[in-house]
Amino acid sequence: MNSVWQVSGMQFSLKLNSKEISIRSGIILLLSYILAAATAFVVYYAGGTSKVYTNLMYIPITIAASTNGKRHGIVHAIASGLMLGPYMPLDVENGVMQAPVNWIIRVVMYVIIAYVIGFFADHYRQELLNVRKRDHEIFEAHMATIYSLVKLAESRDYNTGEHVLRVAELCRLLAGKLRNREKYKNYINDSYIEYIFKAAPLHDIGKVGIPDSILLKPGRLTPEEFEIMKTHTVIGEETLLEVKQRYSGYKFLEMAVHIARHHHERWDGTGYPDGLSGEDIPLSARIMAVADTYDALRSKRVYKEALTHEESLEVIRQEAGTHFDPEIVEVLLESENEINALYIEADPGESKPRPVLVDL
Repeated sequence: MNSVWQVSGMQFSLKLNSKEISIRSGIILLLSYILAAATAFVVYYAGGTSKVYTNLMYIPITIAASTNGKRHGIVHAIASGLMLGPYMPLDVENGVMQAPVNWIIRVVMYVIIAYVIGFFADHYRQELLNVRKRDHEIFEAHMATIYSLVKLAESRDYNTGEHVLRVAELCRLLAGKLRNREKYKNYINDSYIEYIFKAAPLHDIGKVGIPDSILLKPGRLTPEEFEIMKTHTVIGEETLLEVKQRYSGYKFLEMAVHIARHHHERWDGTGYPDGLSGEDIPLSARIMAVADTYDALRSKRVYKEALTHEESLEVIRQEAGTHFDPEIVEVLLESENEINALYIEADPGESKPRPVLVDL
């Protein structure tokens, strides 16, 4: 079951892996038929259907019905019954065949067992899907609310809100490029790229907890005010941890927690809130640090004009190894044409001015 929802131009798709479940059920069904054939082989070489071994056929029938439902279970039961049916001797040694009524009754019993097991399997499978669907709908509502709060936080400090959309696209692009490097080829996969795209817009969710008197202050913040501003990383982490505890199955929330807390850490260890350095900083947060800074440099503010693409890259290049992960900066520079095209289309220089000056 797939679900797609959209918040202010950004589309998200959350999947319940029904295709993967179907494939696994199909494999189990195939194995149950192989087991049924093996059971028929055992019955024959044990002497025929007069022996107790015919009862072993309930095992593959139960497996098929419980994992694939009553329809497949009934078909399996008929096939299994026929394996022990008209061509299976009652007594192999003496060449005595079964009376038709014997194997027909056996097939009927197999079908009844398969139907009962399959009925309850289908019932509880549907109940599980209904519960998952309800949980998913509740999750969607919560995430829509959270993303709305993100947009609210952006609008409070006079940003158009397009910042989070551009940063998400840039994080996805950088993660995809890093994947091609030997160092990350076994770490970054399709899921990682999807997760960082979904998690990136949440990086500044903690700003909803910052007072307007600080967030909207027209000028530089005092040291005391800046200390309060820095708490948006912890507030964001705590907010997302609450969501993650309720919806632990959505793996991108784990990444969102790391990004929210650590996207202001610096490669040299002078960032906040934990003063992490180097690869102790989660990779997702290191990617976000580059993407967030690039977008800030390219965006027009009341206290500055938007820098050009080349000027923005130069600023970041100079901070490689101090502020930013040098390898991510390399990837940024290698992808400059794609990034510039993305920003020309988005036109971040037309963003509304933001009357607050905060150190990156």
